[in-house]
Amino acid sequence: MNLPLTRRDAELLARMTPHQLRAWLAKCTPHDLLLFDAAYEMWAAKGQIEPRRKGWRTWLLMAGRGFGKTRAGAEWVHRLAMTGNRRIALVGATIDEARAIMVEGVSGVLSVARRHRIRLKWEPSLGRLTWPSGAVATLFSGENADGLRGPEHDFAWCDELAKWRQPDATWDNLQMGLRHGPRARTLVTTTPKPLALLNRIRSDKRTVETGGTTGDNINLPADFIEVMIETYGGSALGRQEIDGELLGEAEGSLFPRDLIERCRAAPPDEYDKIVVGVDPPVAAAAGPGERHRGDACGIVVAGRSA
Repeated sequence: MNLPLTRRDAELLARMTPHQLRAWLAKCTPHDLLLFDAAYEMWAAKGQIEPRRKGWRTWLLMAGRGFGKTRAGAEWVHRLAMTGNRRIALVGATIDEARAIMVEGVSGVLSVARRHRIRLKWEPSLGRLTWPSGAVATLFSGENADGLRGPEHDFAWCDELAKWRQPDATWDNLQMGLRHGPRARTLVTTTPKPLALLNRIRSDKRTVETGGTTGDNINLPADFIEVMIETYGGSALGRQEIDGELLGEAEGSLFPRDLIERCRAAPPDEYDKIVVGVDPPVAAAAGPGERHRGDACGIVVAGRSA
């Protein structure tokens, strides 16, 4: 098979399994690999490609670690930015992570633009990227919700939403400003974690969801995937971080996560000392010669701040 790829080649690649694709790549020359890498949509996993469903507002790409979420986000942003004078928000867990991963990372926007032979103007001090088309992308963070109060955008890419310190307020401010242009849209790329906001986004009728596992990424070494599956496969951690599964509450949970979020007073690091007191159930007489355990348990959490 020769590069650049023909339509027939692309259709053949699309039918290959990740294992077959790795075997095919092993036969390519370094030059061929560079050309192949730039032809992203010809080899990307199905979950990395923008859904074709009409009318969606949020694309939730929730997948395992190493699946290729960052590359998918950077490719999506670059393609949209090349269509004209767009305003784009790049929202990371922190400004430093937005810069290091979403922009300057090995799979970030600058790297993707170079693969397509497009030169961008990157102004780190302003957190701003500019395309030859006139499109501008600005960095924001999930730990400063008020930073998104005011700016208008055509599109937004939100990375690792499950790590944001102010998830709900940041998301709400972003959505209220997502009103520039005829069809505003958001891409959320994240590893799944039990979070009320993720459930809220998933349940929205304007959300489309894609995903995948760590093993779906043909660029990862086969021995790495094998070690990850052998070490974490089947565990709760593995299901979340490798398989990209959003784990729900344990059945009968005494303290559901939404209750904890509603009752949250302040971040733990604002207290000098936190004490948890537990008064466990005690055995109680049920009748002559019979005993049973109580089912009431007292739990008190107290924090002290100077």
